[in-house]
Amino acid sequence: MKKCHTMRWALFAVSAVFFLGKYVWGDGRLLVFSEFKPVEVVVPGNVLWTDTGLDVSAGQEISFRAKGRVTLQVGNPQADCGPDGYELKTVQQPLPEQNLGSLIGKVVISVMVGVDEETGEEKRVEASRLFFIGSENKVQLPASGRLFLGINENVIGDNAGEFRVTIVMSDQKNYSLEKRWKFGLPYWGEPFFARNLSMNWVS
Repeated sequence: MKKCHTMRWALFAVSAVFFLGKYVWGDGRLLVFSEFKPVEVVVPGNVLWTDTGLDVSAGQEISFRAKGRVTLQVGNPQADCGPDGYELKTVQQPLPEQNLGSLIGKVVISVMVGVDEETGEEKRVEASRLFFIGSENKVQLPASGRLFLGINENVIGDNAGEFRVTIVMSDQKNYSLEKRWKFGLPYWGEPFFARNLSMNWVS
């Protein structure tokens, strides 16, 4: 038991020397801890697009995991499907190449609102990029903007059910080991506490 305890402390000491020495006596790069926070979003089957409340960046990688079921026609048991959709493709879908009713996403880049001169009705025009999600997928986002989730179908008035989606994305907040000097020796400021961390060396 004592030997096992000693081995753990030895491994901890070696790791500490490696990581801190890498910055103090190495090439001067900083070890940055990036926090990952899961977000839960409910996507109703009878709503075209659901706002996740998340602003994202082009090239950012986000992981999606979805569960639940929706019906694409209330009263028709054969129109029931999960996040991967129903084995049917039509032209009346936001993504015609993917299964009908599957879980999809879009990034809204910009929105323009105007008024139709003839009818006086408000018209909304948005620039967006769509992408497939399904039951589980890791996506490199195609654009920067607001993230929305939806069902791969344009006619949603007779739909029911919902998908529950877990989103894991890299938070903008970073926890870093900032090197300072005290009494002629290096130290790393105040301690921090975080969970779900990834570590990367950055210049």
